[in-house]
Amino acid sequence: MSITVNNNLITPDQLQYEVVERKGLGHPDTLTDGIAEAAEIEYCKYCLEKFGYIPHHNFDKVMILGGQCIQKYGGENFSDPIKVIFMGRGSKNFGSETIPMGEIQIKAAKAYLSRVLPHLDVESESIIVFQSITSSHSTRPYWFSPRDKNDLPEYSDEGPTANDTATMISYWPLTKSEQLALDIEGYFYQNNDQGLPYPRFKEFGGDIKVMVVRDGDASVATVTVPQITTMTTTADQYFEREHKLRNNLTNYIQSKYPNENINLIINTQTLGRNPRPYLVTAGSCTDFGEEGAVGRGNKTHGIISSFRPNTMEAPHGKNSTYFVGKVLGYQADVIAKQIYTVTKSPCQVILRANIGDKLYAPSKIIVSTAQKVSQEIVQDIVKDSLSIGSETTLRIIHEQPFLPRTNVIDEKNYGKDKY
Repeated sequence: MSITVNNNLITPDQLQYEVVERKGLGHPDTLTDGIAEAAEIEYCKYCLEKFGYIPHHNFDKVMILGGQCIQKYGGENFSDPIKVIFMGRGSKNFGSETIPMGEIQIKAAKAYLSRVLPHLDVESESIIVFQSITSSHSTRPYWFSPRDKNDLPEYSDEGPTANDTATMISYWPLTKSEQLALDIEGYFYQNNDQGLPYPRFKEFGGDIKVMVVRDGDASVATVTVPQITTMTTTADQYFEREHKLRNNLTNYIQSKYPNENINLIINTQTLGRNPRPYLVTAGSCTDFGEEGAVGRGNKTHGIISSFRPNTMEAPHGKNSTYFVGKVLGYQADVIAKQIYTVTKSPCQVILRANIGDKLYAPSKIIVSTAQKVSQEIVQDIVKDSLSIGSETTLRIIHEQPFLPRTNVIDEKNYGKDKY
């Protein structure tokens, strides 16, 4: 394991331009990320409780195929349902015990969608259907059909090895533009008792998209926010509600960023000569044909920050025991935050593993900081974090860091149910 530390980091807020995108919790791509991760978590919990081990699986191949529902004031029925399809591969047994993999996946998907899209009736097959075609195919006969612990080499005394050659990247802290993108979407959410976000307003859908473009000291934040057809009966009601939202969201952002020059634009398609409303029925553009796929949406820290380096690895639904794209992604996040906490210097962390490496001793680690810091302190932070080894798996399952979240509003300081 080689650790290199340099102080050459240039963060996006030091540049003239910055572009940050956020695909909201109801965006089709974010939905598939969440469904895949929810299913993986529940599969792991089931297997740990039942067997004490997590068999081989990867649920990071999930797709949503959009249905068909005409969007009109007052609502309309679906003529073709939304389809959620689980692909990938997974173990359907451990020894002689059957694992109800498809049931676990579908139950997790329904629970996840019910939270983030409360207008979506997940039990109505005329609105949405679920299908698991996850296979157990492999060139290794017992890889997805383990007879016992001995068919799970990651549980050997040597510990897990990297399943792939991949590089994971993280950074901390977020710039103001990155925070802004999350804060704008977070205005529409509150946390439940488990600390997971759900909508504050029944009138608005979750397929919200935010694009922040900063040029020098001036930022333009463009936001698209849909309204629910069954809660919106006339055009007058739609535009009156949007006008109120525009004022209140602007006030909220100004209160959070009092010294920043931010121009907030909501629903550009309603601002022209021929305004076109943004309507959804169940909360997402999957209502009328949009598709979603794991890995096409938000990247590190739930944003698409165009001036940051990013990995193409998508952690959602990946195996939490030995998949580089998940385990080292988690470690990179933890290390970056800890370095910033200790040194107060913005930093970037790169963990590169070659297939077959000991997972918690990746071949190359590069830490870049914006300020000069003690190399010894940084190296100690890296080593300490990686030293927990397979405890990382349990933390991922219980902390659920890869379930999509957002910067939910602090209702104590701003008030409840005010759009």
